[in-house]
Amino acid sequence: MKVFSVFLLIWLPQGCQGKRLLRFLTFCQRDVPGDGQFDIESDGDQLLYVDPVTYLAVPHLPEFEEQWSPDPGLAKSAYISLGTCKYNIPRATKGEKAPPEVIASPFSQIYSKQETELGVPNTLICFVNDFHPPFVDITWTKNGQLVDRSEISQTQYYSNSDFSFRTMSYLNFTPQENDIYTCSVHHISLQSPLTRFWEVEGPADQQAAATAVCVCGVILGLIGVVTGVWFIRKANRCG
Repeated sequence: MKVFSVFLLIWLPQGCQGKRLLRFLTFCQRDVPGDGQFDIESDGDQLLYVDPVTYLAVPHLPEFEEQWSPDPGLAKSAYISLGTCKYNIPRATKGEKAPPEVIASPFSQIYSKQETELGVPNTLICFVNDFHPPFVDITWTKNGQLVDRSEISQTQYYSNSDFSFRTMSYLNFTPQENDIYTCSVHHISLQSPLTRFWEVEGPADQQAAATAVCVCGVILGLIGVVTGVWFIRKANRCG
């Protein structure tokens, strides 16, 4: 058992609309010095995490930071929780009789943050989900060449309800016609990287796609009209 997670779940009432789930998550790995996470989540969305090196609280959303002041004892709580997590790994392994590590292969998809316009700066997002254990190496290429890592950023590992993990990698880029980008995910469960492609479409390609959608819409509309007329005539004959 290389991964050990501790969950503290608190149900908060939400009037007559049911309940909301507030979760405190402590996560650590064996034999990975300096690694670990201490998160606070609400209904599966991260509110904040505590940096395991500086022990400073980092809000997930800037809007949340403006309306919230961190508990002065949060850093101490994170320090104790992460230490307890590391302490419990060998004991949990022994108590569970060294079960085999769960291996789950990731799923990935790639998309742009905003609608693509040639020459306008944008961000590509590579979303990786449903993997275990929580370590993936994500690389980007542009037209077959590796992208400088200074242009790339990655989120923490977020937990799913089934104890698998998810993460996102961001690439800042400026779309140029016919550029091809790839996002490759390396994980212990994969014999070869999981790679997704994303191509910048030029104005002609976008116009062709819009025309195709329009034509399909017209065809479906005509089919609907013909079908409606047929049902009306059949109803009149039956009457």
